[in-house]
Amino acid sequence: MFNKTDYNFIGKHGECVSKLTSVIDGSKNFSIFQRNIDVLFIAPIVGYLYNRLEDRDINNPDNDENKKINFQQLSTNKDILIFNYSLIMLLHDKSKIDLDERINRAFRYADGTPEKEECEKIYEKYILGGISVLKEKLLDNATSIDDYMSNMYSFISECNDRMEKENIDLDLNKLFEN
Repeated sequence: MFNKTDYNFIGKHGECVSKLTSVIDGSKNFSIFQRNIDVLFIAPIVGYLYNRLEDRDINNPDNDENKKINFQQLSTNKDILIFNYSLIMLLHDKSKIDLDERINRAFRYADGTPEKEECEKIYEKYILGGISVLKEKLLDNATSIDDYMSNMYSFISECNDRMEKENIDLDLNKLFEN
């Protein structure tokens, strides 16, 4: 997914990334995220925590909002991207898909296979859903730095609560048996 070319956020997701990385207060040089790749790091985890999966916005071809992450930056941060992908594949539909198949999805399917492409589509849906959640939770209804800071605090608290409720249990003993 990230090992061939640049990655582009387009349509409404491009707009969201643009807003999330824009300077909100020029005098203090304040922005929520510094770089597009920072959004990419956190978005799939947020998408998973909020169970938000979205498709690419291809219905608005006139929208020229396109936020790119160049291939070099993706390559430099490959370890983080692979870790996030593996984590999401291990957790996705954990009540419906057995552990062996989730391990296959996370670690074994080869690039270019139909199975891997399907997993990458699922992962991208979490990325896009997470971007929408980030926009809603951090930017909506905020007009001042205090509002943004309050939104961030509330969002982090809410994520913490969701992580505790998720009670992520991968049964590590089974992982090491394989």
